[in-house]
Amino acid sequence: MYFTAGLILVIIAWIIQFYKTVIQKDNNINPYFLILYFIGVLFLVIGNFLANDTFTGLLNLISAILPLLIFMAVLKN
Repeated sequence: MYFTAGLILVIIAWIIQFYKTVIQKDNNINPYFLILYFIGVLFLVIGNFLANDTFTGLLNLISAILPLLIFMAVLKN
């Protein structure tokens, strides 16, 4: 369940960023993309730890922290 929810959120995030970049021709990062991507990967992390897949969970955790840091940098600007 966590894996499916996480992947759905990641896909929605990418659709939002795709629309902004390709359709609207705006190369800025959409904050909604970062938030949804972060939450989606967080669900993947939870799923990994529940499945006792610690290594992949830690890798996913790193990939969740990076968009969060970018989101904070976008908010500062």
